[in-house]
Amino acid sequence: MRPRREAPILHAPDPIGTAVRRTLHAAVLAAALLATPRAPAEPEAAGPVTGLQLLGRCVLARDLTVDGTVVGGLSGLAYDREADRYWALSDDRGARGYARAYRLRIDPNPTADGARLDAGSVTVEAVHRLLDLEGRPFPPAGLDPEGIAKAPDGFYLSSEGVSKNGIPAFVAKLGPDGRVVRQLPLPARYLPGDGRGVRDNLGFESLALTPDRSVLFAGLENALEQDGPAASPGTRSPARILRFDLARGARLAEYVYPVEPVSASSTSPDGILLNGLSDLLPLDGERLLALERQYVEGVGNSVRVYEVSLEGATDVSALDSLSATEWTPAKKSLLLDLAELGIPPANFEGMTFGPVLPDGRQSLVLVTDDNFNPRQEATTFVLLALDRTPVTVSRIQGAGHRSPLEGRWVTGVAGTVTALDEDKRSPGFWMESREPDADARTSEGLRVTCPAGMLPRAGQAVLLSGFVEEAAQGKGLPVTRLRATRVDASGPAPALPPPVSLFDVLPVPSRVDDDGLTAFEPGQDAVDLWESLEGMRVRVPGGTVVGPTASYGELALLPDGVPAGARTGAGGLLFSPGDPLVEPVRMGRKLAGKVPDLDVGSRLAGPIEGVVDYDFSSYKVLPVSPLAVASEASAGEATTSLAGDARRLTIATFNVENLSVAGDPARFGQLGEVISRRLCGPDVLALEEVQDDSGRTAGDGVVSSRATLDALVGGIAAAGGPRYEAVWIDPVPDREGGQPGGNIRVALLLRSGRVELVRRGSAGPLDATEPLGEGRDLHLGLSPGRVAPRSAAFDLTEGEGVRRSLAVELRFAGKPLFVVVNHWSSKSDDDRPYGGTQPPRAPTAARRLAQAREVRGFAERLLRADPRARVVVLGDLNDTERSEPVRHLSALPFENLVLRVPEAARYSFNFGGVSALLDHVVVSPELSREAEVEVVHVNADRADSRRSSDHDPVVARLLVR
Repeated sequence: MRPRREAPILHAPDPIGTAVRRTLHAAVLAAALLATPRAPAEPEAAGPVTGLQLLGRCVLARDLTVDGTVVGGLSGLAYDREADRYWALSDDRGARGYARAYRLRIDPNPTADGARLDAGSVTVEAVHRLLDLEGRPFPPAGLDPEGIAKAPDGFYLSSEGVSKNGIPAFVAKLGPDGRVVRQLPLPARYLPGDGRGVRDNLGFESLALTPDRSVLFAGLENALEQDGPAASPGTRSPARILRFDLARGARLAEYVYPVEPVSASSTSPDGILLNGLSDLLPLDGERLLALERQYVEGVGNSVRVYEVSLEGATDVSALDSLSATEWTPAKKSLLLDLAELGIPPANFEGMTFGPVLPDGRQSLVLVTDDNFNPRQEATTFVLLALDRTPVTVSRIQGAGHRSPLEGRWVTGVAGTVTALDEDKRSPGFWMESREPDADARTSEGLRVTCPAGMLPRAGQAVLLSGFVEEAAQGKGLPVTRLRATRVDASGPAPALPPPVSLFDVLPVPSRVDDDGLTAFEPGQDAVDLWESLEGMRVRVPGGTVVGPTASYGELALLPDGVPAGARTGAGGLLFSPGDPLVEPVRMGRKLAGKVPDLDVGSRLAGPIEGVVDYDFSSYKVLPVSPLAVASEASAGEATTSLAGDARRLTIATFNVENLSVAGDPARFGQLGEVISRRLCGPDVLALEEVQDDSGRTAGDGVVSSRATLDALVGGIAAAGGPRYEAVWIDPVPDREGGQPGGNIRVALLLRSGRVELVRRGSAGPLDATEPLGEGRDLHLGLSPGRVAPRSAAFDLTEGEGVRRSLAVELRFAGKPLFVVVNHWSSKSDDDRPYGGTQPPRAPTAARRLAQAREVRGFAERLLRADPRARVVVLGDLNDTERSEPVRHLSALPFENLVLRVPEAARYSFNFGGVSALLDHVVVSPELSREAEVEVVHVNADRADSRRSSDHDPVVARLLVR
């Protein structure tokens, strides 16, 4: 196939007489056969088909005419390798013109990975009249041309005949001028008769030459009348394939091709149901490609390509009927279902090889027969690339993050099943190659998805066919998978090579990536090393649990011997932005069935064997057997030592993780215990992630959290804690982030008898409060009120919504106190460390910085009005103490009290095995003197099953003078 070029159509409508046109046609066609340089021939017997890839489609104009004929009804297709042209046979029986074939030029557009068929890639150059033995035009309805094959000295043609009119089917040799030279011999059993012969419109549909042109194959669409039934639901049809020796002009053999049953029922009681063999294409003398096309009225078409082997099939040429005799049909295996490629199923009837593509693969072209029906899709050509290079697991994986075979159907992929995934939502398995290649950059493991009924057993040898795809989740990297359409499992496979020993033998680089994923360097970039092991078995040393067991059955492990930076007092891993990222190994339950509920500091015995997987933007190891616990830590037992008195106020911040009365009622008891016993009933408690009273039910109109906060106040009292008054402002519905429909907001609990709310006005979600007055007259215009609620910092037009900050004026021991509660933008819209974008982008940092500026400006206005104002800004800021937003907020003269916490205890959240501080308490100078602060570790280190929230609370004790 050459680059596309413009060329005129040789025979457009013209006033030249028929006889003149015939002479012109013959001259042009003869010249075309002799004058054009040879194009690359299709390969001879070069091994079985191992893959197919779609390279595009081209739809012809429905009203396209050439030499007064409508281009349509294309039922056969052949490639003229000497002239680099194609011949398409029209099955028009004479209703729209004479019997004819069209000469085509197909010029795909060159692309970086080969070629692509697009609109305009197919040009109809000429029309060619077909003539009988006497050189006369075939009379109307005198034949039904269906199959065509191109020989150097002319053509071969097959006609289904018109059985209902007694017109027999035939296979004939045609000269370059389109005239029948001779008919090939057919047994009498093919002649139409009473209960025997070729069925009407189900005769010789397919015709093709072997690559060396020594053998011609002709195939029936369905069985002869005497051989068996036509294809129907639940019933195959034994169609015959004839093999002709062209040197002798004799029939060599006949074989049975089993046409698949019709796979659906019509929506109409008398609707059309058919499936048939539409075309054949020999790979060599024993193996062929077969095109099966099905049509069910009310359902539509489906089209499949099979590979067929005649080896071992019975030669039935001596049998006039198949119905009373035993015979062995040809073997067939599915290569491609066109629907899997996103091609609209249509009436595909023609198939031929084209030239070899620039990348060495064989081109394969299919064409539809539009039946001259305006309700059908117009004539469509599809270009595929056919691969004969053996497909191995490592070839599918390739040396990179995307498979070089992505988008292709492959077959003959061999391996051993290493683990099963029996999840009903996405069943499948992992397999490994038994014969690894010599390239350490290519993984030898592969994730395979398939229907549950196709699952093999672990340890079995399998041979697979299916579709190579890259599955990506959100911002994550793609995961190479094979979506299997066929799984041939045999007995136990020979032993595989041992698993790869990670960390102790094969080190994992400490940096994720340094080249933006432009170079694949497993020895230098951790993201590339993990990719080179995707789907493989690995062995990991035992170590320390640094990420507690999550509710979805995953924990994070720091293997022994891995260099690590600062550690927490519980044995966790502290986030340190200046150090190379040490990514703990995440371990999931998918294969072992359960991961034990473990807290940070627990120990796992090793080695641990598992399969490398990637999910939710993280690589992980899926243990193939239950984890062995060497020792179990008990974390999260802290209690604050800070209690209030007549001059000292205790204030805390606590993210209560999507709390709603619509959720688990036991949580209110858990939180009540923590607040009353572990936090010792602080005077002021700032809350984040309080949902509305219907929880995450979107669109129900519920926004209030009164019942939820009442239930929390009740839970604290039930645990022996003090009584509290709840203060909050309902948010703008569905605009402040969190779980959809949850309408999370910030709130305050004020301990009755210790703290008094100075209430002014009745603010709504967009009502801003501002400092008024100076010195001792300083007060808030609205209390409670919002801080800059209409600012762009809090009114996001993209990404996750953000909670608007809540400002209140309080009195403690007769003195005013100004408190601002915050829950800034989360990092959910940021790229992940092992995500698909390197280096990771952090768009939410700018959002938090904008929010920090608004809140900082509010606090500064308080201090300008009264330099001795008592101001506390606290909450879940969703960023660490060294981040720009938090540093901006807490710059002098303010102080972030959590920096007084010893480093080993300075964390309030654990994500993926890394502990970090997200919750802060910032105070003005009047409150920083003699201030004390503690992070009370009751949650972050604990397994989900034993925690009350995913954050630890932070408690401060402030001297109020």
